[in-house]
Amino acid sequence: MNKIKSGEDSKKFHKNCFACGKNSPIGLKLKYLLCGNTLTSEFKIPDNYQSYDDIVHGGIISTILDSSMVNLFYKRDGLKLKTAKLNIIFRKSVPINRSFVVTAIADDNARHFYKANAQIKIGDTVFAEAEGYFRR
Repeated sequence: MNKIKSGEDSKKFHKNCFACGKNSPIGLKLKYLLCGNTLTSEFKIPDNYQSYDDIVHGGIISTILDSSMVNLFYKRDGLKLKTAKLNIIFRKSVPINRSFVVTAIADDNARHFYKANAQIKIGDTVFAEAEGYFRR
């Protein structure tokens, strides 16, 4: 079973993660807030993660969406899940050095997998969204 055991240091599991780990010298260091079935994080991506001029690289956007959904189940249920399938729609280019919010919401109706959806937004504008399936 991949569930966090009582007393295990929950920060230890992700400490070197590129997306959310505190120990990664080149990482994004995302900080998540869990409220029920929803996880959020506000972030700003610096220019060393760009692809085209002033645009965040799509791989970084994918990483943020994926990490947010995985962390949702980790923080909510203590599950150490791995990505099985990730579908991403890039609606608008994500500009460098702007404040964004990523939101991940659990969809507990999936069979045989853990499923979630995530969006990256400024206000009501969706820049990217994802649907992810995760397994133990």
